[in-house]
Amino acid sequence: MKLINDIWFKRRDIISDGFRESLKYISKIIPLKIHKIPTGAKCWTWIIPDKWTVKNAYIEDLDGNKLLDLKNHPLHIVSYSLPVDKIVSKEELFKHLHTSKERPNAIPFEFKYYQRDWGFCIQHSKLKEFTKDEYKVFIDSKFEKGNLEVGECIIKGKTDKTIVLVAHLCHPAQVNDDLTGVTVLVALAKEMQKTLRHPSARLRTRAQGKKNYYTYKFLFVPETIGSVAYLSKNEDIIPKFKYGVFLEMLGNDNIHALQLSRQGDTRIDRIARYVMERKLKNFREGPFRTIVANDEVAFNGPGVNIPMISISRYPYPEYHTSDDNPDIISEQRLEQSKNLILEILNIIDNDYTPKRRFKGPIFLSSYDLWVDWRENLKLNQNIEKIILNLEGDKTVFDIAEELNMEFDDVLDFINKLKKDKLIKKYEQ
Repeated sequence: MKLINDIWFKRRDIISDGFRESLKYISKIIPLKIHKIPTGAKCWTWIIPDKWTVKNAYIEDLDGNKLLDLKNHPLHIVSYSLPVDKIVSKEELFKHLHTSKERPNAIPFEFKYYQRDWGFCIQHSKLKEFTKDEYKVFIDSKFEKGNLEVGECIIKGKTDKTIVLVAHLCHPAQVNDDLTGVTVLVALAKEMQKTLRHPSARLRTRAQGKKNYYTYKFLFVPETIGSVAYLSKNEDIIPKFKYGVFLEMLGNDNIHALQLSRQGDTRIDRIARYVMERKLKNFREGPFRTIVANDEVAFNGPGVNIPMISISRYPYPEYHTSDDNPDIISEQRLEQSKNLILEILNIIDNDYTPKRRFKGPIFLSSYDLWVDWRENLKLNQNIEKIILNLEGDKTVFDIAEELNMEFDDVLDFINKLKKDKLIKKYEQ
C-alpha cells in the first residue's frame, strides 16, 4: 500500500520521467536490471514512440477564469497531447474534450500514444460550466528522444527454464490498472528472494534451503509496447521461457478471473484452475483474450507462443477514470491474490514425474508409509491409486488432479517413496 500511495499520482506515461522515477522507486525494494530501448527503434513491427513531457495545461475563458487545470489532476490532459496555445470556439473545443457519461463525476483516462492530436479530459457533469462562445486552450508539452525502459528482476533456479511474470507500470493516476499488479509482482519477488535466504519460510519450493527448480523473471513494462520491445531485443532467451503469468487489476472488490493461455490446455492452465477451485469460493474463467486483453498477446502471440495466463479481478466500474484510486482497493485482496499466485508457482516448481523401481504392492508398514484413515482419510483411501500411477507417464500434479487430492498430500507421499528409493525422479 505504501508503494501505491507513493507513486500512483505520478505521470507514468509509457516513456516519461514519471515511469523512470517509478522504476527507480521499485529498484529500492527489489533489485532491478533496467533495459533501455531508444525511441525510434524498430521492435518487430512496432516503433518506439518519443518521450513525452507535459509541464502545464489548462482551459480558460477569455476573462481569465480557469475551467480546467492540469495542476488539479494528471488525467485532465490526454496523454501524448500536442502542444497547443490558441483561442478556439466552443464547438472546436468540445471535439477535443473527453468525458464519461457512465461516471459523470469522474475524469476519464485517455491517451494518443501513436497519434498526433491534443485533448483534455473532464468530468461530464462540468460541461454545463462551458457557457461562452470561445476559450483559450494551452498545453505546454514536448516530444523528445529518450528510452523506453523495462525493469527486470531475476531469481535464478537449478535450470535456466524460466517462468515469466509481468505487470505494466504505466497509466498515470490509475491504481487498480495496474499498480495493483505491480505491487503483487514486487511482493512475490520480495518473498521468493527472502525464502531463498530463510529455510524456515513457508514456500515448499524453498523449504529446507532447497533452490527453486525454475528461474523466475519479473518484468515491469509499459503496456504492450514494453513487452514487444523486450522480447524483440532478447529473442535469444525466448526458447527458455516455459510459462508466463500476467497480473493486473488485483485489488478491487470482485472475484478473481482466470484467462487461459492461447493454447488453453497447458500445465499452467490446469494448475491455475486447480488452485482456484481449491482456494477460492468463486471465480470465473475464460479463453485467451476474452476477459481482458493485454501483454499476453506479445508473449503468447505469433512467433513467441509462450503459454501465458492472465489473473485479474476485471471488470470493475471505476476502470480508466479518476475513480480508480487507492480508495477502491484493499491490502487484504492484494494479499489474497499474492498467495494464490504463490500456490500456483509452488506446484509448478515442485512437480516432477515419478517412475516406480519396485514390483508388486508395497509393504507399506515396512517403510513407514501406512497412513491412518483417522488422520488423513483421503490419502488413506487413495494410496493404492497413487502407487498404480507411478509408471513414468504422469507427474505428481497429474496424479493429484486425477484423484482430486491436495497436491501437497500427494507430493509428500511420493517424496517418501523417493527417499526410500522406491521411485526414480524425472524432472519436468
